[in-house]
Amino acid sequence: MKTQITIWFGLFATLLMSACQKDEVKSVVQPGAAPTLAASSSTLTLQAADATKDAVAFTWNAVDYGYPAAVTYTLQFDKKGNSFKAPIEFANGNGLKKSFSVADFNTMLINLGVTPGTTGQIEARIKSDVSPGVASVVSTASTITGTPYAVVIVYPSLYVPGGYQGWSPDKAPKIVSVKSDKNYEGYVYFPDASTEFKLTDAPNWNSGIFGNKSGANGTLASPGDNLTATGAGYYLLKADLNANKWSATKTTWAVIGSATPKGWDADTPLTYDAAKGTWSAVVNLVKGDIKFRANGAWDINYGDTKADSLLDLNGDNIAVPADGKYTVTLNLSSAGTYTYSVVK
Repeated sequence: MKTQITIWFGLFATLLMSACQKDEVKSVVQPGAAPTLAASSSTLTLQAADATKDAVAFTWNAVDYGYPAAVTYTLQFDKKGNSFKAPIEFANGNGLKKSFSVADFNTMLINLGVTPGTTGQIEARIKSDVSPGVASVVSTASTITGTPYAVVIVYPSLYVPGGYQGWSPDKAPKIVSVKSDKNYEGYVYFPDASTEFKLTDAPNWNSGIFGNKSGANGTLASPGDNLTATGAGYYLLKADLNANKWSATKTTWAVIGSATPKGWDADTPLTYDAAKGTWSAVVNLVKGDIKFRANGAWDINYGDTKADSLLDLNGDNIAVPADGKYTVTLNLSSAGTYTYSVVK
């Protein structure tokens, strides 16, 4: 009798488990339509004076996965046409909105290769994820057109007043000490055949004044004789207040590299625009690399080591992604912050 009861109990348990399995509700990941990304503005001209203000806000709708899923959203940005191969990403948890200040969006534009002062385009999209192994759901890319501003670092400066600009320190160009080590440099355009000038450590004549030591050209004295530059042109000025030395090197500029018509063998000259303070040329380039150099030699040359549109002395080659006609521009007018653009 005990054996019979055990058999019936086992059979009942089996039937009960079978019934429970039939009643089980299985959750299936079934993502609905991709989210739609919207921007509060698609065209942005950014100004340093507005750095702390809001620049743009992005919003998107939630993705329905068919059950109460723990969804995470990531906002992605990349160069237009780069297919999000190397995006800048902002994780946003389960939030459906992300805002950027002018300063933050300005930095991102520059990091994505948009040269300060020029207009460029980037793309934005929202990516939705629910769990490992489940494919991401992404929105259609939205295009944002932006003009970033240059972030000017205030370095210790020497002003360059002279006859070429009315001997006005407060209106004079500057040379700067990037390392704050009393070594200064910068580029200044002298339009006259002969130019006399001095250096001051303030935008007035009330503080340190530096000129040339009488009878010792290249040596600084305070106040000293007027410094001189012979020949109109674009000069690299250097001053070392540790050793009391100065120099003025006249420069002309060109672009060179495998992307240029003459390759690495010869320069393609750039033309100086005194009104804009830039060197430029329209050049037929091919996919390859370029650099900027002065006076047909490698003594003074610039590349872009961080790919941030800021030039570095002896920096890395600058990549040209595709064949085409480009406007190549070199801007050395802001001492300590040298920039360039290569616009197709």
